[in-house]
Amino acid sequence: MTLRPAISVEGQTEYEFCREVLRGHLEAFSIHVEPKIAVTKRNLRGPNAIGGAIGIDRFRNEVRRLLPSFDFVTTLYDFYGFKDREPNEAPDALCHRMSLSLDAPHRLIPYVQVYEFEALLFSAPSVLARYLAKEAIGTAIEAAVAGCGGAEQVNDSPQTAPSKRLSALFHDHLNQRYDKTFHGPLLALEIGLPAIRAACPRFHGWLSRLEGLGSKNVRRP
Repeated sequence: MTLRPAISVEGQTEYEFCREVLRGHLEAFSIHVEPKIAVTKRNLRGPNAIGGAIGIDRFRNEVRRLLPSFDFVTTLYDFYGFKDREPNEAPDALCHRMSLSLDAPHRLIPYVQVYEFEALLFSAPSVLARYLAKEAIGTAIEAAVAGCGGAEQVNDSPQTAPSKRLSALFHDHLNQRYDKTFHGPLLALEIGLPAIRAACPRFHGWLSRLEGLGSKNVRRP
């Protein structure tokens, strides 16, 4: 039997990543994931507005909407942009608080990516350098990762967050704009899940937990 978890995401980039990268991988574990972009505003006379920053209230609204229709609900939100972070709150503490805000339903797996989706793209500097045909980009990303202690540790600030660094590198070395929705999933596909998991232990733990849902679902004689 195939499980159907929903992944609540905050934007089109994460949606495409789940659809193009995660879905095929998890199908091997009898898990068919359905990414769902969080609703910003519901409109009675037209399509709903979607995407944008997530906070506790929007998270609760999304999970309450999704839980009745799916076997599990998980999230893929940026820790960097989470609106209701408390001072010095750690990612795991935020996930725990998210769960408690809904009385910790057992079918909910809250997850925030440290510090944001683009951290996953810092997992293989040489791949990006080769794919973009710019060695300087790979060198800069490798230096950033080394200086911070890991891809998922690249700085949490308006100037040095992974997406800000990529935007600057694309501008300076490629003379083009980093298009988060287009380039993000494309580069993740090029890097591949094995390299991402090896460099991003938090992401690896989340994906492993999702894989485990499939093994628990196997019927035994």
